Amino acid sequence: MTTLQTRRRQVLLGRLLTLFALAAAWQIFGMLGDEDVKGIPKFSDVAVALVNELGTSSLWTSLGQTVTTTAIGLALCLVIGIPAGLLLAAHPFLTVSSRFVIDFCRTVPPLAIIPLFLLIMGPTQRMAVALIVAVSVWPILLQTIHGVRNVDPELLATARSFRLPLWRRLALVVAPASMPYIFTGIRISATLSLLLTIGAELIAGVPGLGKEILLSQSVPDRMFALIIVAGLLGMLLAFAVMAIENRLLAWHYIPRRMTT
Repeated sequence: MTTLQTRRRQVLLGRLLTLFALAAAWQIFGMLGDEDVKGIPKFSDVAVALVNELGTSSLWTSLGQTVTTTAIGLALCLVIGIPAGLLLAAHPFLTVSSRFVIDFCRTVPPLAIIPLFLLIMGPTQRMAVALIVAVSVWPILLQTIHGVRNVDPELLATARSFRLPLWRRLALVVAPASMPYIFTGIRISATLSLLLTIGAELIAGVPGLGKEILLSQSVPDRMFALIIVAGLLGMLLAFAVMAIENRLLAWHYIPRRMTT
């Protein structure tokens, strides 16, 4: 067995032991809790409720709605944020002149604009998607700008020596060289998109997993089971983005591993 395999097994064992310890602590806390925390069920009850939920169609329907809303919103953020970041970074004047607007828009609290979007579009999937775009596009946009600014000047000089037009330099040289920065923004935006989706479902009543959590407040076992599902969904989303990043940016990570 190689050292890498041994290390992976140790990491997996450590994670399993941590989960077991957390489950045991939760079970003990639920059994010994006083009247102030009687609304918190035991872990065993939540586990039974989770297994029961996995066999119902309502869970998978709401889960599908949440995943669809998150995916649509994140896709729109990519379509808007990456091209806009490339164009803004390509012209220093545009970067400077748009900085105030970007800083203002990205610092507006998401909860503050939910009532506005709810008033305009109602508790619909379109409202949740619009909320995602309004909040999650900024990390991608800013990281794209930072990525363009950190492109190797020699690459740009080589592209200019071949007299490539601007749009070809952006598409063939600048964008690929900026991808490590862009994926940092994508990871942040992916997490934000899921949080905003579930937040819109909880607060505004948009159909999805968050709404199911809200409706199950009177049944703590089911509510905690759905919260666990939401957490697992967030982990799967993070792993999916990391897998795509490792796949597409293998050319970037392999040289770094060889030098470490």
